[in-house]
Amino acid sequence: MKLFLDENIPVSAVDAIKSLGFEVEHVKSSGLRGASDKEIAKYAKSKQAILVTRDIEFGSSLLYPKGSHYGVIVIRLPHSFTTKQMIAHLVRFLKGTEYETLADTVTVLEIDRFRRRKMI
Repeated sequence: MKLFLDENIPVSAVDAIKSLGFEVEHVKSSGLRGASDKEIAKYAKSKQAILVTRDIEFGSSLLYPKGSHYGVIVIRLPHSFTTKQMIAHLVRFLKGTEYETLADTVTVLEIDRFRRRKMI
């Protein structure tokens, strides 16, 4: 399973996620720094990678209908969370998730829970 991390996800998350066996790429290393959200979604889809972001717009089925991305994890944690706390929460979620269930879905990751919606 591949993950593509948006600019608003710390680069330090790459190593933590790789340790779980994922292929991971960050916007900063892909040459897409400063790209539009549409470009980022298109790039992640072309790589068949789940986009990990804090941008809630990616959760909108009006803005991003089925086929506009491969799958999205929207992180909705308090802005007071440190980088370390955010990464730990994401890693914990990924460890407990059946990876194939992330494709064609929008998953919203919150404190101690997540919501998943299949793209229709």
